[in-house]
Amino acid sequence: MKMVAQQSANWSQTEAFSKMESILQANPNIQGVISGNDTMAMGAMAAIEAAGRKDIIIAGFDGSNDVRDAIIAGKIHATGLQPAFRQAQYAVELADKYLKDGKTGQPEKISMDCVLIDKTNAAKLETFALKD
Repeated sequence: MKMVAQQSANWSQTEAFSKMESILQANPNIQGVISGNDTMAMGAMAAIEAAGRKDIIIAGFDGSNDVRDAIIAGKIHATGLQPAFRQAQYAVELADKYLKDGKTGQPEKISMDCVLIDKTNAAKLETFALKD
C-alpha cells in the first residue's frame, strides 16, 4: 500500500464527504480508504458514490450499525469492531473490584482485541457487539 493522502475529518460525516471529494480529485487512481471511525467512513462512502466510483475499497473503525448495513449492501468492505459495549462492562467490573478490594489486579492500560467485521459476519453485528 502507498498512502497518497491523509486528512482529518474531525469525526464528522459531512466533513469526511468534503475531504473525500478533494482526495478523489487530487488522486483519481486511489484504490482504498481507511477511516479513523465509521462516521467518517460513511462520509467517504457517500463522496465515492457521488463520484460514481464502485472500485474503491472502504474500511472504517468502530463497528456501528450504519457501517454494518453498508457492508451488507456491498458499499463498505470492513470495519474494526471496537468492543465498546464490553469495554464499558469491564470498566464497571474493575471499578467495583477497586472499590471493594482497593486494587483491580490489572495494569493501568488494558488492551482489548478488536474484531474484523466484513460480509462474512456483518449480520451478527448489533450496536457495537457481535450476537451469537
